[in-house]
Amino acid sequence: MTFDGVLVGQASAFTAAFLWAITVTVLTFAARRIGPQVVNAMRLALAAMLLVLLHWLFLGTPWPMGVGLSGTAWLLLSGLLGFAMADGLGLESFVEIGPHLGMLMQTLAPVLSATLAWVFLGQNLSWSKGAAILVTLSGIAMVVAGPDPRPSGRSRAWGLLLGLGAAVGQALGQFTSLKGMASGVEPFSALVVRVGAGAVGSMAYLALRGNLRLSSSAWADRRILAQMLTGTALGPILGGFLAMYAIAHAPLGPVSTLLAIVPIFLLPLSWIFFHEPITLRAVVGTLLTVGGAAGLFLVN
Repeated sequence: MTFDGVLVGQASAFTAAFLWAITVTVLTFAARRIGPQVVNAMRLALAAMLLVLLHWLFLGTPWPMGVGLSGTAWLLLSGLLGFAMADGLGLESFVEIGPHLGMLMQTLAPVLSATLAWVFLGQNLSWSKGAAILVTLSGIAMVVAGPDPRPSGRSRAWGLLLGLGAAVGQALGQFTSLKGMASGVEPFSALVVRVGAGAVGSMAYLALRGNLRLSSSAWADRRILAQMLTGTALGPILGGFLAMYAIAHAPLGPVSTLLAIVPIFLLPLSWIFFHEPITLRAVVGTLLTVGGAAGLFLVN
């Protein structure tokens, strides 16, 4: 691992976080027009098709082979929890409380993942990691306790619960994905299985709610389709590739820290596109939250 390689890897992680912030912004616009669950189903369907094609081109088969029954089952469950559930709830929280606060709530995911790993996998949860968790929680509390800039008549408590649900889903999705990849499954192959499961799960949810017709009509809307293509290309495809490259070419601690700075990018983006004010409380709380989450990756 050369010094130049490490720099390129860290730059890739920084770029991935920025692309994810743009993706959140674009998808929030779409979710406000046609509904969060429809957007989630559409973008997961697009991502699944693109990932299957890329897997076919680069690895020779459209669907991963040799994953095994147990590994496939864990990865399918991971996709349902991490994409169909977590991302769907996350998009709903963006609509309710704005993308910045919604994404900030999802910073709880590494806190919950560390707790799950401590309880079920016996991994170490040191005093320093405990302190990082407290810093994360205090940063979120600082932002949540601030003034609500949204129009009246919308439930902030419900939006916060949606964000918390998204964080829980992400943590469970990460935990089950580790179980699924325990047999040596390549990350890209695992991603294909997880996104495929998420796409099927989100479409099934729309069918149960009787909203498949709304999803079908949305495909004919050029503006929505452009937003879906942009969000899919920048988020799970390009952003996901850069994140995987960064993890492979730079130390995990700094990379994980850089990947966690999405809420910092969303501060100016939310101000520009959603007219949310940038307050000192929001800035300090966001920095504390991201710093605490980063501490979980950097300390022992």
